[in-house]
Amino acid sequence: MARLLSRLNYEKVAVFVFGVVFLTAILTLVVKNPYPTPAQFFVFRLTLALSAAGVGALLPGFIKVDVPLPLKGGLRAGGALALFASVWFFDPAHLGVIVKPPEEDASLLMDQFLNLTDAQNHSDAYALFALRDRERVRESDYISMGEQVRDPLGKIEKRILIGADTPNEIMGIPGPFVRHLYQGKFSGTKDIWAEAVTAIAENGVWRIGGYNLAPCMVPTCAPSQALMSK
Repeated sequence: MARLLSRLNYEKVAVFVFGVVFLTAILTLVVKNPYPTPAQFFVFRLTLALSAAGVGALLPGFIKVDVPLPLKGGLRAGGALALFASVWFFDPAHLGVIVKPPEEDASLLMDQFLNLTDAQNHSDAYALFALRDRERVRESDYISMGEQVRDPLGKIEKRILIGADTPNEIMGIPGPFVRHLYQGKFSGTKDIWAEAVTAIAENGVWRIGGYNLAPCMVPTCAPSQALMSK
């Protein structure tokens, strides 16, 4: 009996030490990386939930939670498992906390991206995209789209900024974002073209989060008179 109690106490202490060590590691990583990627955030959240359960294993008292699940049913847990559930299923996005945007001017990145695109250097332009976008679109596919859509338009003769905004969310993806809307005149076509360049905060810096190019035609797009008069 004494041996069994000693073993149980040893396991509790081991779990507690595990929790403290990984809580310390998470705090260190968050300080060094305040803008984690979605994959990093998943790992941080899982480790934090396991660490909370480990620390809670030796805390006096008892906690009980009921967590509704999105698909069906729910989760009822107590003790250390309740601490794990409260951390894992609690969504910090609902706290209303706004992520501080990077201090750098996002327009500098956008200008660099457009200059590379205008020079038909689509490989270097692709490298400026956020990791999330590069994981969804292969470099070869992006270069192919640039060669088939952008390059035939020719050299940029004139480009003007017609609008800018800073949405906190685009299509369900949390920001912060900076989005610039341009209209341009190219040497290879008589039409006016609309461009939208979006920057997204990633790991404390701005990265390209989207680039759209389409003919500017009424009623969806009103061509600028500054370009029509040329």
